[in-house]
Amino acid sequence: MVGLLLFYAGGVIVRQQYGIGVVIRNKSGEMLKQISVKVESRGNQYNLPDLEPNQHGRVFVQPVGKSNINVQFTDATGKPHVEVVAGYVAPGCCGNVEATILPGGKAKMTEDISLFFCRRSWLDFVSSTAAMPWSITRNGRTE
Repeated sequence: MVGLLLFYAGGVIVRQQYGIGVVIRNKSGEMLKQISVKVESRGNQYNLPDLEPNQHGRVFVQPVGKSNINVQFTDATGKPHVEVVAGYVAPGCCGNVEATILPGGKAKMTEDISLFFCRRSWLDFVSSTAAMPWSITRNGRTE
């Protein structure tokens, strides 16, 4: 029992270092290009590869000050889109947000962010995609 508790606590500590996982799911039925995740206004921008229909990618971001997280992409017609996926985050926040891009460039957002600690521990790393700086899943395989 003590070993399991130590394993969980270790996972909380390690996961806390990664910040917020942002998953982008392409359910639009068309190619999404020039995808990036930006921590506004002073944070980094994280570029992802293009996503074909039914693919998804993931990136971990670090909030800087009181920030919000935006996903930017260009649809198949060349129209740029910007969507807010997390309206308020701060340094030390941990968790996951997900942007599902739907037909017409609309987006559905979900978030599970903690201001205190990463209660999901190691589970956040074995969720929908692998824990890499970015990853893409094609036909059930992570690249």
